Amino acid sequence: MPYTIEPVFEEFYTFLGGPQRAGAVISPGIVDGNIQKQYIEAGLMVYNPALAPSEQYSLAPLGQQLGVWDAPLPDANLPDVMFVDGYIIYEGFEDLYRQLGGPRYLGRPLTGVRFVEEQSRVEQYFENLGLYIDLDEPQTGVRLMDYGRQVCGQGCGVPASSPAAVIQSQLAYGEPFTSAVAAFGEPVVGQRLAGPYQLADGSIEVIYQNIVLYAPAAQPGSVLPRPVTALLGILPEPRTTRLENANLIFYPLEGDFGYNVPSVFNDYITQRGGYELFGAPIAELQATDGGASQCFVNACLRYLNGQVSLLPLGLEYRTKFYDQASPQVQAAFEQIRIDVWEARSQVSSTEGQTIYASLHANGQLLAGLQPYLELTPPSGEGQRYTFPPTDANGQTQLSLPPVQGQNWELVVYKVCLDGLHESTRCTTDSYRIWGNP
Repeated sequence: MPYTIEPVFEEFYTFLGGPQRAGAVISPGIVDGNIQKQYIEAGLMVYNPALAPSEQYSLAPLGQQLGVWDAPLPDANLPDVMFVDGYIIYEGFEDLYRQLGGPRYLGRPLTGVRFVEEQSRVEQYFENLGLYIDLDEPQTGVRLMDYGRQVCGQGCGVPASSPAAVIQSQLAYGEPFTSAVAAFGEPVVGQRLAGPYQLADGSIEVIYQNIVLYAPAAQPGSVLPRPVTALLGILPEPRTTRLENANLIFYPLEGDFGYNVPSVFNDYITQRGGYELFGAPIAELQATDGGASQCFVNACLRYLNGQVSLLPLGLEYRTKFYDQASPQVQAAFEQIRIDVWEARSQVSSTEGQTIYASLHANGQLLAGLQPYLELTPPSGEGQRYTFPPTDANGQTQLSLPPVQGQNWELVVYKVCLDGLHESTRCTTDSYRIWGNP
């Protein structure tokens, strides 16, 4: 069976194209001091936390170990050709070359384009990745060569993947909550009030009107309820013994001691997530406002006018732990990192530009966030643009209009995300004006 992607590489693996493009994970995580590595079929991913945030993720230069090399061409001014370090980038590879950051992740070219007749494919080798197109199945698009499998050899004893056997990366940030809400039912959890957001312990939290859910850092694909009653100061009452009443179900906690739960509450719970969601009872039934209520570890139920509903504890939790910018929430925001890259490192003053952004925290992709971009052209007159919300992979992109400037002038841009109470996270980068007549 293929290995599981290490959490620290989930976002980077998705950026490379996941199992569909980069192939299966073929090794466990490799720890080398503070550096972490992991083989995928396409290459060897490397994470070095000692580097600047924009440089922490890279690919090892496995292509250099394969012994392939073509002599570079002399510099030439070829129109409509991407010419990099003495090699022409094949036209069919240009889009993916830009999408993957060009030399930032692929490395320098090692060869020009090659036609492999026996395999009916076109390919080109770079330092860190190899690109190819299957001419018999061009609809599959550009794929990545199996650098990782060739170099790792017998040390990676996973059979070559097929489309049916390709593993999927762990659930992206945000998706576990969507699935959980669908399973529990929206009337149970209530309206989403805040989140998802990252907490200092690495967990990911969402506040709903009635219940608070979180994904533990060690289990990003699972969702658990927060014990909000204790966090809000609703303390357990002394335990009691069973009451002989046909309308009550006894919930034992310690021998003969526990709490009596009305059958109508018990039925509601068992049909909507069970006691795993609501938690054990912490008190007996209480008369309240013409009805009755009972609290459990994770929620409180109310019976009024013949109907069962949940008390909106999420509202109180949001006020106490989120709206007041508690240290936990502020620390969570400070964990957010923004990676940015542009579609092209150089554009003329008649061409637009596309800026990509990826948001993550502690190895978790952040979906549903909406950063903005502040652009400073050579003229110095800044402009501000807003990205679409990040997708399930934590990524978003923004198309910019042409910027006027002279050849070699820099266009500086800053991608930011606003947090609570005027806190902001930003990453700055730039691209160059080039190609003007």
